[in-house]
Amino acid sequence: MKNVVTRDEMREAERKMNSRGIDNTMLRFNAALCVADGLYDRAKGEGVKTAVFCGCGGNGADGLLAAARLARLGCNVYAYIVGDFASTCGKLEPYTEFAKVAGVKVLSASEYGGGANNVVDAIFGIGLNRTIDGEIKELILRLNGEKKSFRLAVDIPSGIDATTGEVLGAAFSAHVTMTFAAYKRGMLFGAGRDHSGKIIVEDVGIATESNITVCDDNDFGAFKRKTDTHKGNYGKIYIIGGSADMIGAPILSAAAAHAAYLNGAGTVTACVPDEHRVALSSRVTMSMMKFLKTDKNGFIAFDKAAFDGIINNSTAIDIGMGMGKAPELKSIIEYLCENYSGTLIIDADGLNALSGDYAFLSRAKCKIILTPHVGEFKRLTGKEATIENAVSLAKEINGVVVLKSATTIITDGVNVRLNITGTPAMAKGGTGDVLGGCIAGLSASFCPFDAATVACYRNGLGAQRAVSSYAELMLTPRDILKMADYPELFD
Repeated sequence: MKNVVTRDEMREAERKMNSRGIDNTMLRFNAALCVADGLYDRAKGEGVKTAVFCGCGGNGADGLLAAARLARLGCNVYAYIVGDFASTCGKLEPYTEFAKVAGVKVLSASEYGGGANNVVDAIFGIGLNRTIDGEIKELILRLNGEKKSFRLAVDIPSGIDATTGEVLGAAFSAHVTMTFAAYKRGMLFGAGRDHSGKIIVEDVGIATESNITVCDDNDFGAFKRKTDTHKGNYGKIYIIGGSADMIGAPILSAAAAHAAYLNGAGTVTACVPDEHRVALSSRVTMSMMKFLKTDKNGFIAFDKAAFDGIINNSTAIDIGMGMGKAPELKSIIEYLCENYSGTLIIDADGLNALSGDYAFLSRAKCKIILTPHVGEFKRLTGKEATIENAVSLAKEINGVVVLKSATTIITDGVNVRLNITGTPAMAKGGTGDVLGGCIAGLSASFCPFDAATVACYRNGLGAQRAVSSYAELMLTPRDILKMADYPELFD
């Protein structure tokens, strides 16, 4: 897993490296090599022009060194200085001379005529804390408008606040951002996600410290099933959802059950309102079915015998989807917390039933995983959906919180993992329900924190694969499941 740091944390990491005798020039050369080597395949070839826009600070120095490296490799490279060289960019002089000797054409940004095949943004680094305006703002917007150019940002897109992700007046829109040592938090939240494009983290020799990480495909070992095994070794999962007026929700409960199977569950039972017995019996073929009693309005009611049966037979329970404003939903959840010893995933209407009154979760006998999206988190806690508030909630309930968004925050109250797999196509009803099933299925084989992490990561990958075969607007939760194969996890 790779660390995620704020501006101040990155500055402190650099200071510690300097105190050990490693100066910034050494680090800059490492960064420049990464940028140049990463861009070389695009920059080589007759007639290919690469334009590197260099600010007056350290980011500009990185850009000039990268330009020099590309020129020495035979590429046609121009470096454009952004700012008044005589008055503000004088400290760049050694780097500009180095670039010129290498064969780089060094010019003022005002001389750029457009049409570069590759545009490299090395204008501002992570230290930017003021609003961009005037000629520099106009330049950035102009570069963003060059639709035929490949755009790469060095360390962070110029104009993005490295901590918050806020756009400071204007921001470079990169296809790829090559950042150094660690992810910068601002790349992963707010407008930073859209402006950063694909993020590549390169090791340049700076050690960082953080309890916030981003997971990738190398972080989870394969889950190998033994030869001498049976379905009972891999958990009994129960998915509870639906109400009489929402026929789609029980269908999604069945989809979540299917997701649980795809994530290794031994057996799965979808628990839905009795009113849907006829409609669902012919449509649900993967999971077993349990039909629950409802009240006069068609909401699932508290039936002690039925829920005792679930408690006594399950490894993990996922509850909440499509249950509406069931009057007894909170009582059901409280009963499960008091009497169940497995893993309880609370989602959707289950979270809404607890809004402002969830203190009892901290006393639960079972392991708790909450999976709110941003709106549900606000209704549940009354707080904004931030890393700090997610950590606080996880501590309060002594469980795991999965705060779903473009960057999903997963925390056990101490450590934070950020999931950045996925696609905007997932912004549809039902994708969260499928995720709940994935978490439930994995809970039989992993601890809650790991189960939630793996489920979010793999679910996002499934969506990414699916949009390569489906139009983004057409993607459905079931399409994600079709693509959500897990060969690396279950080898």
